[in-house]
Amino acid sequence: MKSTIIVQALFVSMSCALLLAALSWLAGRAGEAAPAHAALLEKHDQPVELRNDNLVDELIAWKLLVPLEKVELSGSILAVDFKVTEGNDRPQLLYQGLAQAIDRSFQDTVNVDRLLVRFIAEDRWFGNKHLLLAADIRRGEWPKEALEELRAWGDRGLNHELKSWFRVTETNLWKTMIHN
Repeated sequence: MKSTIIVQALFVSMSCALLLAALSWLAGRAGEAAPAHAALLEKHDQPVELRNDNLVDELIAWKLLVPLEKVELSGSILAVDFKVTEGNDRPQLLYQGLAQAIDRSFQDTVNVDRLLVRFIAEDRWFGNKHLLLAADIRRGEWPKEALEELRAWGDRGLNHELKSWFRVTETNLWKTMIHN
């Protein structure tokens, strides 16, 4: 029994290491010039079932606008941490990245019912990490036009409806960023 648990833990650890390596490679390619809307338009013909054995491949295929730092799939819950760095820290880009993650998670998959998203900035001088924005999105709990509204929102703070539909939490640091 204990050896099975150890083998499973090793498998999960190795999967996470491979995922992080692939995501690191993907983050390096994120700076390549491409129209922002092109990544939003590429989709599977049929929704897929996300599993630990295809998670890396599927997330690479999503071609996300904001680089990923951490991903976890637990049952029907997909948790995603985005890495916010200097140059990809504009609110409009992060809102588009959030909209893209929502779209891909619920339109391109059959088994994700809840998406947990965090945008985390790392202080380049000291290495401290700071939570900027978080969201707890559930399949089908927002109007169809809300996703387009989020994509086109711009660099200002979100309105009450968008915050409510996508269960967005803004930190004080985020509020400071959007008001400067």
